[in-house]
Amino acid sequence: KELAYIERKDATMYEIKPGFVDNMRVPGRFYVNASLEKLLFDELRSYSRQTGITGGFVPAVKQIGNVAGLPGIVKYSIGLPDVHSGYGFAIGNIAALD
Repeated sequence: KELAYIERKDATMYEIKPGFVDNMRVPGRFYVNASLEKLLFDELRSYSRQTGITGGFVPAVKQIGNVAGLPGIVKYSIGLPDVHSGYGFAIGNIAALD
């Protein structure tokens, strides 16, 4: 279900459409090579199989979506090629806020 919101735009860039995470104000984007692509999607699949999640680990792709819902965000929430899960805001996730 969640993968329906993620679209490959070119060989290294994916776009996350609003709706992937509640309250997304802008799309998310992330840039990956083949190795990181596998890690990010494996992490998302593993997380999505769990039920009753309350707190704890959140995959980097979800965190990119969460940042896309911040008030004042401009244009995109972007995951750079070194993106990985952080504490709320993914490491390697950037965003412009107004």
